[in-house]
Amino acid sequence: MFQRLRLRLTLINVVIILTLFLLLIGGAYFFSKANITHHTESISRKLAADIHAGLINDWPPHPPPGNMPRPPERLETLRFLVPRDSESLPPSPRPDFFFVKTLPDGSISFQSSGQPLAANCLMALTQAALTSPSEQATVTHEQTTYSYCKTPLMNQNGTLIVFHDLTPETNMLHLVIAILIAVGFCCSFLSFGASFYMTYRAIIPIKQAWQQQRNFLSDVSHELRTPLSIIQTNLEIIKLSRDETVASQDKWIDNIQEESLRTIGLVNDLLFLARADSERQPLHKQSFSLDTALRQVAAPFEAVTLQKGLFLKIKCSAPLEFYGDEARIKQVIAILLDNAIRHTLAGGIIVSLEQTNSKMQISVTDSGEGIEPEYLDKIFDRFYQIDKSRNKGSSGLGLAIAKWIIEKHDGSITVTSSIGIGTTFTVELPINKHSHGWGFSPFEGCHRMN
Repeated sequence: MFQRLRLRLTLINVVIILTLFLLLIGGAYFFSKANITHHTESISRKLAADIHAGLINDWPPHPPPGNMPRPPERLETLRFLVPRDSESLPPSPRPDFFFVKTLPDGSISFQSSGQPLAANCLMALTQAALTSPSEQATVTHEQTTYSYCKTPLMNQNGTLIVFHDLTPETNMLHLVIAILIAVGFCCSFLSFGASFYMTYRAIIPIKQAWQQQRNFLSDVSHELRTPLSIIQTNLEIIKLSRDETVASQDKWIDNIQEESLRTIGLVNDLLFLARADSERQPLHKQSFSLDTALRQVAAPFEAVTLQKGLFLKIKCSAPLEFYGDEARIKQVIAILLDNAIRHTLAGGIIVSLEQTNSKMQISVTDSGEGIEPEYLDKIFDRFYQIDKSRNKGSSGLGLAIAKWIIEKHDGSITVTSSIGIGTTFTVELPINKHSHGWGFSPFEGCHRMN
């Protein structure tokens, strides 16, 4: 699928580039052709005006006596643009401009001495120009295109027609266009390679997102299927013992309740992340006591740590006020505490809050099993669990939710860990204009359960 998408994007890009290049070539061709036509017509009108004024009697003008070097052919073409004494220039062997004078019946009464055509060809070209309704246009004779400018002769009946052979300009224009087309195809070939590479780079995040979506759906299916299967199994057991009392079915009912609560928690987490992804998860920010919020969250976990034989120690440097969403910050602390307790079998957990420079820092340290270094950059991914057995009772969404909440408060969450020693999660929150500390009087509240 991605290969087809990559090829399709590459071809679309190449087609766009080639189309733009063809438009550029077409524009250059028509602009150059129009410029040549305008330039030729201007020269023809100037030449006709000089002939009518008697400044030019023949073309090219006859050279003066002596051996004078001949100028280049193109200079000879434009000799009437130089001062009038340029009639001393020698003729060109094949001039681009020539003219004829015709009688009222269309026969040629005079032709310039430099014209290159045979009598019958010149006559056919002259008749084509005479029969054309336009005073200035082009005619084609024997696959050669000529421009002409015809005006009535002054003081006599007849027509003056100035011709210009467009072959040099046409050949040059075609050569330039051919070069541009060749360059265009080379650029298109190069752009194909470049586009193929760039689409590969562009598709990488798409592939990652696609894979994450597939993993997400797979993980959701797994996480929902397991508790639902347990609920279904326990219900079947209860149905097989219809004559038993409710009290005798407590074990199965407790299992159903536990898995129902787990399913509800998973659904709530999924809804939270879905709203977060669509930017529809609001934060209700206000000033609140961060140290008080921390102790309120930690209080319910005392019973859990007591049951597991762990201690829970809360350390606060001073009362601190923070501007943010109190419920979401409490949710983060609860996630970190729950994560620490689940991965700690001996020792305990220390939660500390302190203010350092322009930041407030919350750290949760446990004496648990630790996390291997290669997993540290992955534990904040959704549904990522180092222990795939679900024995720890986690869906793998908590740390992803915690990271989102902290980042929305312009803070950061990091983790350090040592195998067999423990893990520390550190949350840093900025102190903004709404947040401030109330002095610094050392205060420590401790809850130690042995």
